[in-house]
Amino acid sequence: MTLQAIPKVEFAIVCGSANWGLSFPEDLDEPGVTVLERDMAFSTPWGETKEWKLVEIDGAATPDRAARQVLVVWSHGWLLDEIDHGSQRRVFWALREAGVRTVLCCSTAGALARGIFKGDFVIAADVLELTQSQHSLLPGRVAFDCSGKQLVCPVCSDVVEAAAKEVWPAGNRVYGRRANLVAGHAWGPRLTSPAEARAYRALGADIINHSLAPEATLAREIGACFVNCSFITVAYDDYFVSADEKIIADDAIEKLRVPASRTAIRSIARFDAERRCLCAGLRTPQDRIHRERR
Repeated sequence: MTLQAIPKVEFAIVCGSANWGLSFPEDLDEPGVTVLERDMAFSTPWGETKEWKLVEIDGAATPDRAARQVLVVWSHGWLLDEIDHGSQRRVFWALREAGVRTVLCCSTAGALARGIFKGDFVIAADVLELTQSQHSLLPGRVAFDCSGKQLVCPVCSDVVEAAAKEVWPAGNRVYGRRANLVAGHAWGPRLTSPAEARAYRALGADIINHSLAPEATLAREIGACFVNCSFITVAYDDYFVSADEKIIADDAIEKLRVPASRTAIRSIARFDAERRCLCAGLRTPQDRIHRERR
């Protein structure tokens, strides 16, 4: 991969385990969706971020009837050959430099509520991440206040919910923002232990995964709207089965990666270019006196 200039775009999709096993978006054959460039890599202050594509969506699919370019990165920007929790910071640094204002992040998740089953589609309404991001993008401790209110954009959530209901298989449910689901966070890659599942559930989390909460935080730090596009591969009771039984439902991933990916590409096409939410105003500059008078 050759390092390239970061294109200026307002929309981005961060792919994840919800898309594993297919080439996104090429394998979807969605009308009006074209990959303009692939195998892109960008330089950041913390090293390279790789596996990017530049995608264009025809104006026939967008609210303003204008063609829309979208940056797409493979699986949270994770490296293939090592574990590096700083990958997402590099991804969101690139998104900030691109001028991205709306980010949709794809993933799978485990359920911590018995009423949420394998195969259900889930949109978070809030996050539970007790350490916050270990890899902040803010330029300084007293540069900005980043509110924890409305980390998930309600306007974008409604668009994703509507798109999911168009394609989600019968028999599996779609949980939108009105379900008020809380997404817990564990850095991974180890899966959640039985004790951790009980603890996060007791704290109020309804679902849990390795990516949603830090990406919501980073989106707030760059002033962008954030929404997730996720489905369940582990039911709550699965955390307590015998150790010789597999936890993750591979059949769910195989069955649902295409409808989840269709939901993502259709949603990013349908987001309004004019933001009609509070998200951008929830990152506010601190008074300069906080850092100048010392």
